[in-house]
Amino acid sequence: MPLSSLVNRLSSVSVALAFPVTLLAQSGASPLSPVVVTATRVETPVPAPATVTVLSGDSLRARGLTQLSDALRLVPGVSISTSSSYGSHASLFVRGGQANYVRVLLDGVPLNEPGGAIDLSALSLDNIERVEVVRGPASVLYGADALAGVIQLVSRAGAGGTHGALTAEAGSYGQRDLSASAAAGTGRASVSAALADRSSSGILPYNNDYRNQSASAAVRLRPDARTDVTLSARWLSAMYHYPTESDGSIGDHNARTSSRRLALSLSGHRVIGTRLTAAWTLASSEHAPRSDDGPDSAADTLGFYGFYSKGTVTRRSADVRATLRAGATQSFTLGAEASRDHERSSSLSLSEYGPDAGTFVAARNDRAIYAQSVGGFLGRGTYQAGARLDDNSAFGTFRTARLAAAWALTPAWRVRAAAGAAFRAPSFFENFATGYVRGNAALSPERTHSREVAIERRTAGVTLSVTAYQQRFRDLIQYNDKTMSPLAPNFVNVAGANGDGVEAEASFGLGAALHARLTYAYTRTRVTDAGFDSGDGATFVLGEPLMRRPAQTARVELARSVGRADVVLGASYTGIAHDRDFAAWPAKPVELPAHTLVDLAANLRLSAAQARVPMHLRLRGDNLTAVEYQGIYGFRAPGRALRVGLTVGTP
Repeated sequence: MPLSSLVNRLSSVSVALAFPVTLLAQSGASPLSPVVVTATRVETPVPAPATVTVLSGDSLRARGLTQLSDALRLVPGVSISTSSSYGSHASLFVRGGQANYVRVLLDGVPLNEPGGAIDLSALSLDNIERVEVVRGPASVLYGADALAGVIQLVSRAGAGGTHGALTAEAGSYGQRDLSASAAAGTGRASVSAALADRSSSGILPYNNDYRNQSASAAVRLRPDARTDVTLSARWLSAMYHYPTESDGSIGDHNARTSSRRLALSLSGHRVIGTRLTAAWTLASSEHAPRSDDGPDSAADTLGFYGFYSKGTVTRRSADVRATLRAGATQSFTLGAEASRDHERSSSLSLSEYGPDAGTFVAARNDRAIYAQSVGGFLGRGTYQAGARLDDNSAFGTFRTARLAAAWALTPAWRVRAAAGAAFRAPSFFENFATGYVRGNAALSPERTHSREVAIERRTAGVTLSVTAYQQRFRDLIQYNDKTMSPLAPNFVNVAGANGDGVEAEASFGLGAALHARLTYAYTRTRVTDAGFDSGDGATFVLGEPLMRRPAQTARVELARSVGRADVVLGASYTGIAHDRDFAAWPAKPVELPAHTLVDLAANLRLSAAQARVPMHLRLRGDNLTAVEYQGIYGFRAPGRALRVGLTVGTP
């Protein structure tokens, strides 16, 4: 569909806030500074020359949203697909791209697996100050996996003296949440920390328990007026029990997955002169996933009746950059990055044909240089231009570039355009697999070329934005089970797809205490080259949409302050999506029906306004109308869920 046609689809739609810095007014909360960092890697006043949404961590938590996956559902153009109950695998789709097309960072630490895959189910918002969501290609600044966007979680910085809070919650499906947070700060140093323990008995009849534990801290030091150093650490542990088979049917009494993750970041900057600043980020991530699905009983000895796996994925990186400023608006950044990824895993499969054990070890290095210029022109325009060269030990060199510009039509209205390229590195399994499946060391990265145009309005009471985009995904890596010889690789760059769409947002007041927010996203995906995937059961069908991407999503939200209470009522619409029924082979095409979910959040201040120890009662209801729906065909989703919590202290 032409870009102009996509824009015309929304010509009569009220559209929403391009940069929702705060999502819920609450007593004692300070609004975030109107500055974003992820889009340019230098502090850039909002609006930046990119499609950016900033979510306030305090506002999200006040609404009872504790998981990253739930927060991202508020962003137009972002859809989350979960396989079932609390803690089940959560896949991220941005602008119709693949689930491994978004780089997810925590204080600069990449959380994706090598190759871009990420499960959002265990990522919580504890001790998070804000979430910056950049839609569009961002490989120029962040390298591999940033084809459709970048999501950055930024840890809280302690400020305003010493304070802390305890929160306890309970709700439907055996939900139990306990969390504690503390922060302190002075002019020279600040610290924040949080602990959380969350659990649920699940929505399925048995073997559906979930538990999530986290500990996090961030320390910021300012030894002098020119130097700033931040050390952040986060430990996560999650366990999910699931009775579902691959088609969603229930029949396994002891299957479970678990993971542990440690993320460390040391970053800082040093002002060298009046115009020159040096910055650095040292990042380390270690992820240990595990699967445990033994025999259900002593009599379980037929077919494939057991599987165990464990692994460790480590990612280390160092990034240094220098920024030269010219005047009040111009800056030029030159940076270099070096990283090393390593994976070690082992597995054991049990079947009536005997046990089958295997191990996998792989590593690769990447070096990159990049340059970027950001600034203004002719008094009314802003621009961002960048280029990057990656040199990878597995796939060689790869070049990316991006150019964006905006022009102020009036003090309230501006237009914006951008074009860029990005890439996804092959996964270790696609590159290095051995045994029944053979990797291909000669694979090229998957790549995209995209462009977008936008018009935005920002005034004191109303913010509007409409963005239309086109994306071309090429060299998609596919598995081929029919090779020319037993030693031939099973993975080849053959497939292609397009992803076009429109994102619209609007935010405006309806009186002194009532605020409205509307969002709408139309996403059209289409397979342009099915590659090896053809015939019955194919997941890539020429001319057909990609799986599990709803064509339309929308949200209407009303927020009101009434006395001591802040209340938000929302309704989220998810349109029809295409999927496959894997209950039999070949898997037949099916549709996931459209559905609308209604939610309510209320935050009530129990204590007096100037109380030394404030107390808040928090209420949340999800899917209040008890709609039956599925995010993946055959897998049941949660019904009506209610939760109540009490917070004592200042978070």
